Amino acid sequence: MSTEGKSYTHFFKESWQELEKQFRREIVDPQQENDVVCCLYHALAQRLQKKGWPLSLIRTEDTRNIRRQLYRPDLNLNDRLFVEVKIYPLRKYGKGWKRRKQNIAYCVNKLEKYVAQVRSSSSVLVRKPVLVLWFWKDTHGRNLPIKDRLVGDELERKLGKERERYKDSVIILYGPKRH
Repeated sequence: MSTEGKSYTHFFKESWQELEKQFRREIVDPQQENDVVCCLYHALAQRLQKKGWPLSLIRTEDTRNIRRQLYRPDLNLNDRLFVEVKIYPLRKYGKGWKRRKQNIAYCVNKLEKYVAQVRSSSSVLVRKPVLVLWFWKDTHGRNLPIKDRLVGDELERKLGKERERYKDSVIILYGPKRH
């Protein structure tokens, strides 16, 4: 395993933690997928600059044709780490969970195909891709107490099962863990 590959994974984990921390401090409040992608891109860019690496190593909406279909992961770190971001409004997860679970399966399948295509067309060592699930609370203008949990126990349990199911092919991160 190359040091460079480890760095990309490490940079991403640090960037994810920074996004959660900034959310808790009310510095950022992502409302759309692009908001999450931009925050992660900014945090990654800062880490690459500190290392002296060019910012061109990060690409957004990177496109590849795979069996006549376009696949675009939200972030591509030098063809070694791919990140797909999904944002969901926080709801009670009864009937809505089935649709979320199907969407997670679709995203995992998309990332698997993308990684397989990259591996078949190059000799670089590709890391396990990351699926980021960001939940936001639609407060309709109400200020909620900071201590409120954004991802409750039931949802956390269900997400844990999905993480376990796909652990061999994709890393699933979700958050923010606390509001």
